[in-house]
Amino acid sequence: MPARRRHRRPRPGPAPERVRLDALDLVADPPARPLPHGGLPDVVHRLWRARRPGRPDGRPLTLTHSRPAGAPSPGPEQPPFAWPDVVVTLHRHLLLPGLGHRAEVAAIGATVRLTSLDGAPVALGDPLARLRAATVLRGHHVDLDPAEVLAFALLHADLQEFLAAHPPGGDLDLRLVLAAAGVGLGAADVAAAHAAGTLTPDRIALLGALQGTVGW
Repeated sequence: MPARRRHRRPRPGPAPERVRLDALDLVADPPARPLPHGGLPDVVHRLWRARRPGRPDGRPLTLTHSRPAGAPSPGPEQPPFAWPDVVVTLHRHLLLPGLGHRAEVAAIGATVRLTSLDGAPVALGDPLARLRAATVLRGHHVDLDPAEVLAFALLHADLQEFLAAHPPGGDLDLRLVLAAAGVGLGAADVAAAHAAGTLTPDRIALLGALQGTVGW
């Protein structure tokens, strides 16, 4: 009697890469050397390189992969947005409201730092203040989709007026803004959808499924 074949279960693939926003990073020691890509996470930088104008696949030019004479020049080596400013917005909307404390953050160089907690300054050179702040920040983090983060970063400058009208902890769920940007909505579309009450997970999912063939 032939032996039974064992059916092996397929191994699960690698978990999708995420962009982690960790509140403890706000009081971490400053980097010993300049951060690559201006602090932009590697996964987001790779996505941007793959999508930037003039070099759609993100591959470097070589003798076997060159640009035709009539093709446009590759885009700049740095993304067209200020990453620390984007991170400040993400922290203010997605992490700070859940702390239960009054916290302020600011971009300092390529990093984002906690500048005050409950009205008391948190100086980089004050280890006791940083330690006290760490007890509040520990355990607070959020994981984000890299494609949505990139899409939001590219819209960030155009969203400033809209974000100013909807401060953190109010009626705006920034996760929905990231999701909307991820399916291709522009800043004006996001503002209009929020005003109309249609900036919702089901509408965003529908738009993503139909790849922009329907409107809000």
